[in-house]
Amino acid sequence: SGNYQAGRLANPGLGYWTFELMPVFSWISTKIGTEFTVFPAVDFNTINNNTDYRSGDIFHVDATLAQHLPLFGGIIGAGASVNYMDQITGDSGSGAKLGPFQMQSVAVGPTVSYVHKIRKSLLVASGSWLPQIHTRNTTQGNFFWAKLTLAF
Repeated sequence: SGNYQAGRLANPGLGYWTFELMPVFSWISTKIGTEFTVFPAVDFNTINNNTDYRSGDIFHVDATLAQHLPLFGGIIGAGASVNYMDQITGDSGSGAKLGPFQMQSVAVGPTVSYVHKIRKSLLVASGSWLPQIHTRNTTQGNFFWAKLTLAF
């Protein structure tokens, strides 16, 4: 989680550990190119001993429905993704001055990907933009992910 010191203006870590259980389900049709992928997970947070604050545990699920088609010798995918987060236990400890402060968030938006074989390597590029359409007890904004992978 990185180093953490109470009172420091910027910390590289949060001062606690998170353990995540995440099964993954993915179905991709080789006949019609449709993909459905879902990542449900539960994050279990430990206490920050420097602040006596324990962030509550969070259930979240990410899901994508996309269509994949051949393009320029590779495969392009386009579809929609959703992210749902729900804090299932409240924040606690003497540092939790605002009470349990349980958060919730829903974000939905487009996703694109491109896969291309380069000799014996595989190039994978993907990007998603998920504006939050609902928030409670957390900031509201946009999630943006961009990934570029070269598997060799």
